[in-house]
Amino acid sequence: MLFETPEDTYNAYKKFLKKEEYRKAYRCLEKILHEFPDDTDLLEDIVHLCVLQWNKPEMGRQWLIRLLRNRTVWIDYVRLSDIEARLGNIDKAKEYLKQAKKLQKGQPRVTSKQEAGKIFSEIEGFIKYQEWNVLTKKHSHPTPEKEKVIETTLKKLDEKKVVKPHIKPAQMIQMSLKEEEKRKAAAVDQSSLAQQNSIEIPSYGISLRISPFKEEAFLPFLNGHVSPLKDICLLIDYTYLTIQGGFDELLCLNRITNVDKYWYQIETVKKVLKQFHGRVLLCDEVGLGKTIEAGMLIKEYLLRGMVKNVLILTPAPLVSQWKEEMETKFGIDFISTEDFEFMKDTASFWENRFIIASINTAKSNRNMAAVIDRLYDLVVVDEAHHLRNRTTLAWKLVNQIQKKFIFLLTATPVQNNLIELFNLITLLKPGQFKTEKIFKQEYVMKGNLKAPANKERLRELLRDVMIRNTRSVIDLKLPKRFASTLRLEPSETEREIYKGLNDYLRVHDFKKPMTYLLLREAGSSPFALKNSLLNMDINEVKSILDAIDSLEDLCKGKALLEILMKNPYEKKVIFTQYIKSMDYITDLLWRHGIPHVIFRGDLPLREKDAAIERFREEIPVLVSTESGGEGRNLQFCNTIINFDLPWNPMRIEQRIGRLHRIGQTRDVFVFNLSVKETIEDYIIQILDNKINMFEMVIGEIEPVLGYLEEEKDFEDLIMEIWLKSTDSRSLEDGFGFLGRELVLAKQKYLKAKEIDDEILGEDYEM
Repeated sequence: MLFETPEDTYNAYKKFLKKEEYRKAYRCLEKILHEFPDDTDLLEDIVHLCVLQWNKPEMGRQWLIRLLRNRTVWIDYVRLSDIEARLGNIDKAKEYLKQAKKLQKGQPRVTSKQEAGKIFSEIEGFIKYQEWNVLTKKHSHPTPEKEKVIETTLKKLDEKKVVKPHIKPAQMIQMSLKEEEKRKAAAVDQSSLAQQNSIEIPSYGISLRISPFKEEAFLPFLNGHVSPLKDICLLIDYTYLTIQGGFDELLCLNRITNVDKYWYQIETVKKVLKQFHGRVLLCDEVGLGKTIEAGMLIKEYLLRGMVKNVLILTPAPLVSQWKEEMETKFGIDFISTEDFEFMKDTASFWENRFIIASINTAKSNRNMAAVIDRLYDLVVVDEAHHLRNRTTLAWKLVNQIQKKFIFLLTATPVQNNLIELFNLITLLKPGQFKTEKIFKQEYVMKGNLKAPANKERLRELLRDVMIRNTRSVIDLKLPKRFASTLRLEPSETEREIYKGLNDYLRVHDFKKPMTYLLLREAGSSPFALKNSLLNMDINEVKSILDAIDSLEDLCKGKALLEILMKNPYEKKVIFTQYIKSMDYITDLLWRHGIPHVIFRGDLPLREKDAAIERFREEIPVLVSTESGGEGRNLQFCNTIINFDLPWNPMRIEQRIGRLHRIGQTRDVFVFNLSVKETIEDYIIQILDNKINMFEMVIGEIEPVLGYLEEEKDFEDLIMEIWLKSTDSRSLEDGFGFLGRELVLAKQKYLKAKEIDDEILGEDYEM
């Protein structure tokens, strides 16, 4: 793994950590620690990773010992004692615990005496229990001499009141071969009982099995009474089976995080489970959460044991977004066609349990045979209006995939004519409308493929396969949103920095990701750019670095202060993409006496909660990174300032969506800071002036981008424009062309939306 800067490596560590790719995360931290061997924060990170997340205490031990060389804190010795106890090194565990107690008495207390006593008590109990475990394993086949040692040790442990199983360890150790065979036979009986504890759901013909809890796992915590545990297990089994026997109670609701679950989404999930038998066209209006509904359904099916593998097909620009949402909100680790594993071994990639694939990749000659060769329990297709034509390879792919359940997601199922609707329904429920010829005869006006005939009967059949929640029906009325873009004149030094970077990049043939990074950093602030430049040839970028060092304030900084000073007591959120830009902002606020709190993705949960609480109760300004803002709803605030602008419009929407959402009672104000002659300035011009993005409903930008002719990430389109341009004039022409394409895409979207409203009406809501 090669990364340009330590910051890049640390960002990669956080990415791997989120994916639970702990080995890769470990390597990233290990690499940074070679450069910064005494950084206590990094050492804390790697110890936490090894011990608590990766479950590799033996690897964490070496780093904890290094941490102890840099500081002497009693709680570190407690942690080391815990590690040694886990590894069975009881004497060392006791020694480290003794040292921790000695240090705790002499150090300023970061915890109360009572809390410290509780910590010591818990670790002592664990050490004693591990001591008993080590003993029983060591003497699993005792001789008379060893048996005497066991009895003596057990007597000592009894005196120390160590918790141990109700079955005496000596009896357990002396278990005869016959008794062992009886125990194995009992285990077989238990397995048979698990098979009997199953139910059949008639609608699906699928058996669900509930395994009883194993009593052995609870024995150390019993006080001599086994029968109550059996009663409890039976009660739990009965309750769980009762829930699984119907779909009135959802299992997924307490198993998903960072998700606002609304009543209509919950009812949608129940209806799909009860009535649609896992085959549904989800057509909620934009912004109502089709992705959340699909995620809840996936999680519910997995928890109920009704599916074991899932394939999600989506346009290429949405692959990473789906992957991120499935991981962070639903706790499901999908592999995607953007991952290295796909490039490494394409053939075995399609054998994974949870796959997110670009539909273009899946339908290619190289992959289509492998995709349709396998049986999938559940297939999800996002932006399903791309399947409207039965002659396309995409439609044929989805039609040929072997699947039990299928969800099709689109806000605009009909874009041109009713035959498109027939084609989509045929994928879900073949025969629902019989043949295309009969469908035309019974449900389409002659001479007008857009006009439905026998409308009531058509809608009745559609209700069997489609759910479409609308804003008007669920009474979703959000306050208005007002956006203002400040196009700022850069200082001569700022202009010199940006021009110098452009000239430098055009002379050097850097790889695309590096060029992309440097341009985005420069668009945020020169201070965000500086760290990356320090890893270049210093002689080549010296003039740019000198210019950055000579800066005192930025044109963005001055504009930011003006906004903040106009209404100093009104709460405001400032968003930025880079930590160095955040550092500049917080320093600026500190110099001008403006109270503020910071919110970053790498802060511990407790600090995040404290920051939000302080912002809510007393502090007027929150400075946040994008990763910091994810999953936090800030409806108590109604002003957002975009200090910099992501190249992806959906990221801009996500920032605004933290404030402008259900629960917001006031109009929302959005301020965009844009420096003239930068790429961000061109982006905001076409988004704001060409398609009026900030006046659109939250979520509408996604389908609009879906109507662009090229199926590429928006960032890639921007990079192509820059790479093809040779000067400011050609750059302007490139963005002008993209602006016109966006206008056409929006027109197509609005036309399709109008047709859907006319044909479908509001008869398919919850």
